[in-house]
Amino acid sequence: MTIRTKRRGRRSLAAILASMLAASVLAVVAASPAQAANTSFEVKIDHDSNAATAMVREFAGQDRYDTALRLAKNFANSKGGLGAVPTAFVASGVSLVDSISVAGLAGYVDAPILLTATDSLHGGVADFIEDYGVSTVYVLGGSAAVADSVLTSIEALNASPTATRVAGDDRYATAAAIASMIDVESSWCGTGAVSAVLINGSSDALAFGVAVQTVAYRLQLPVLMTAADELPDATAEYITANDVEHVQIVGGTGAVSAGVASALTTLGVDTVDRVEGDSASAASVALAQMAGNGCGDALGLVSNNMVALVRGNPDGVVGAPVLASSLAGGFLVSPLVVGDSLPASVSDYLAATPKAVGADKLNLGIVAIGGTAAVSEATMDAALAAAASSGALTVQIGANTDTNADGSINADDPVRPDTTAVVRTSGSETGPRISLYFSDDVEPDLAKLQDIIEINGVPAVVLAATANPGRVCDQRRIDVTLGQHLRSGDTISVVRHATHTFGTGSDRRTVEPASTTVQAPPADRTRPAVTVLAIAPANADGTAATGVTNQDVNGFAVTFSDAGGFPVMAANSSLDADDFTFVPAAGVGTTTTNVITANGVTHTATTAESNKRFAATVEIGRPLAVGDRLVVKPGVISDTARPLANGNAGTSGTAIRPQASPRITSVLMSSLKHSVQNSWPVPDGLVGGVATDGAGITIRAKADGDAAGAAGNGWTMVFDRVSTHSAAKPLDIDVRVDTRGQRVTVRFVNGPATATLGDLLAALEANADFDARFSAGFADCSEAATAGPNGGHGSAIALGLVTGETPPRDVVAASNGTGRTQFAIEVRFNGYVDSVSHEALLADVLANAAHRAGTTNDASGIRADVDGGTIADDGTITAGTAGGGLGLSASDPSDGFAAPARIVRYEGETALVKNLPKARDLITTDAGARLQADNPGTTAVETNYRPAVPPVANGFAADVNTTAANAKVDQGRNGASQVRISQTSSIKARN
Repeated sequence: MTIRTKRRGRRSLAAILASMLAASVLAVVAASPAQAANTSFEVKIDHDSNAATAMVREFAGQDRYDTALRLAKNFANSKGGLGAVPTAFVASGVSLVDSISVAGLAGYVDAPILLTATDSLHGGVADFIEDYGVSTVYVLGGSAAVADSVLTSIEALNASPTATRVAGDDRYATAAAIASMIDVESSWCGTGAVSAVLINGSSDALAFGVAVQTVAYRLQLPVLMTAADELPDATAEYITANDVEHVQIVGGTGAVSAGVASALTTLGVDTVDRVEGDSASAASVALAQMAGNGCGDALGLVSNNMVALVRGNPDGVVGAPVLASSLAGGFLVSPLVVGDSLPASVSDYLAATPKAVGADKLNLGIVAIGGTAAVSEATMDAALAAAASSGALTVQIGANTDTNADGSINADDPVRPDTTAVVRTSGSETGPRISLYFSDDVEPDLAKLQDIIEINGVPAVVLAATANPGRVCDQRRIDVTLGQHLRSGDTISVVRHATHTFGTGSDRRTVEPASTTVQAPPADRTRPAVTVLAIAPANADGTAATGVTNQDVNGFAVTFSDAGGFPVMAANSSLDADDFTFVPAAGVGTTTTNVITANGVTHTATTAESNKRFAATVEIGRPLAVGDRLVVKPGVISDTARPLANGNAGTSGTAIRPQASPRITSVLMSSLKHSVQNSWPVPDGLVGGVATDGAGITIRAKADGDAAGAAGNGWTMVFDRVSTHSAAKPLDIDVRVDTRGQRVTVRFVNGPATATLGDLLAALEANADFDARFSAGFADCSEAATAGPNGGHGSAIALGLVTGETPPRDVVAASNGTGRTQFAIEVRFNGYVDSVSHEALLADVLANAAHRAGTTNDASGIRADVDGGTIADDGTITAGTAGGGLGLSASDPSDGFAAPARIVRYEGETALVKNLPKARDLITTDAGARLQADNPGTTAVETNYRPAVPPVANGFAADVNTTAANAKVDQGRNGASQVRISQTSSIKARN
């Protein structure tokens, strides 16, 4: 072998200083601690295409020779398979030292490294040379390492490859001879200096070489050897002859002494630097950190989601071609040197891996080079534990509906028996449904869910699985449609699967087992409740007061209610006079009038078993008198309880006097329920002059921030690029949140055109103010799986903001205006009211809120009906478009208000959050008044006066006083009142 000399002119002082600066940067190898990767897993392969058998380590050979063959086959298959490898290196599997020094040359010629016995050609090596079409074989080391007979055997193969020995007088000279074959002027990590790597060449220090050989392969760097305390002549001669300007020593002074470093300077080497590490493991960690400490551009693609555990000797000595090129599709996989256990330095490095890379939670893959004799199961388990900050996913199994009637559908809802008809038509499957509530976001992988859901220990029939809408792209709740009925006592289980993992993007985790039992609804042993209410006219004998009209009352109001609901009943179909007994007040009426009127019993219909209340009216043959009593007989109405329905108990009620001028005693408001969150699609833009469909990202308000629900509709998202933007500078996305102005500004300061949507998501999520209020994700889940140009998820950022095109400034993301906030208000009176002027009442309730918001309370405001319509003065509701405001409770019968009543409930869903009433808002209602008009020339007469704001409540009876002097209280109108709104958990927003 001829050693070629590449003598050049010496470099300038400026170049030397640049080299020294770059080298000094690399000396700082300790990364700032971060939380460990989200999850981790051991990288294994399916060796037999049989899902029933366990995955195995790809490089777990029976011995060092078999491991080397497995590595070489992985490398060769990445190049095209059989016939695709023209060159290979063969080294001794006994001494191993020459396999270390060839790493840089192997990178230069792009070839694998194989091991053989000293005196004979390994059969697997012979097969590899034949199968993969190797035409040139370089045998490393002298005949003491690999005998001449091995070369003869190689050349005797059917393909007749040439076999050339590369050797020197000793291992140091052999390393120098190998280095001389690298016919390029390689430099260390972008220093621009002709460089070489120097390692301790003793057999017990080979692990330092294993640590650096992957980087040497990628950078095509000569790997020279030295004794710990003395620089060998062969090494010194190579350095001098090839004008080496920078030497990178691997290991601390215990591996390569300071004296050796001084000798290098004496030879004329411009810069000598060191990859620190008292052990090979520590040095491997320092090398793994180089991509983030100044060497990233030189190394090129470096995997951020995979590392390798290698034993320093013997299995790791030939891993460089695979780790540097073929294992991760061209991404360099950093080798971490381990021993019989996991070294502390490696454990600390794994524990400092980031929880997420860009927008993707990091699921760190750890691959073992060698079998369990090289990297034990205990070592791998310790590495997996150190690398992961999140454990397995947990899951809860719940019903798909609100079965516990708490107003929410969640994991607390027990699964009930269900005999829903099963339909297996693709795309329209029906059947019993359950929901799986995972501890983190997952994709609805039907095939995997079919494998892990069981009923009574038998695989369940799972027809469909869908993500539940709510967040962007991914979900924690998965709705599952079953192809079999659910019966009381059935056990539904999620079982552990050996290989199945769940998550989104790169976040993949196993799922802890879980189970639940199908529960029949609690037995309903509660009888329907019955209330009887009657308010007599003003006169004790049952006659109307003089001069008072529309006050004759001759009926009892009977209300039946039951939490479990009633059977479906047509109006007036289930009650008659025989179900009641009328007991008149003493001395009132006659035998003719003291009876229930023929056909005088009526009741409202129940249209479904979910109807929990209905009203009946029982009329008698005269106006009511105080003391009249109506008895409801027991068992006249039953609820829907099965198998034995519950009948009502006997109940009675007595007619009472009307109350003068009912007043509002309290106004209670529920907590706000942010039912729908607003969203903003990142706006359209230009990439390469072509209009894009947005950036593929949607921003959505979180349900627990101050942009939740209707409040989010007022927020603005603005995207901008500064005028000094440079695509040549590192990506810099500045996110600002103005909480007072309700504005988010995303400004692209610098960054290349290769920036991805994942980069944008990472910038958004890194801003604490943004993350507290909003989530951001891919509008289309398929976009999340798209690899970007720099390996991050998602295609390039749109808008032309990082592409060099000139976008408009301050691009506003259009709000979808979909945020909705639900709430309920209960107005409580100190007496019964017969009718309510609802619009007038709501005007009073909301007047303070409108004043506080600086707006008016008109028909387009919060007083709109829940369907977006309006409420007239007489309480008539006009339906409108969806997304309105506050209307009568739909849970009440009829039009939402059944007289007589003490409580009026309003329910709202609004986008006008500034108009929402709040606790402590003051409510003032005026009393109705009777005024005497002064008409000159005529007799003064009494007239009724209705103020500009109509009176709120109308009582059952008018005041018996008829003179202006006594008309201070009017039973037909409300009394004046002043209360503040109280917010209470006892009032619930509608479901």
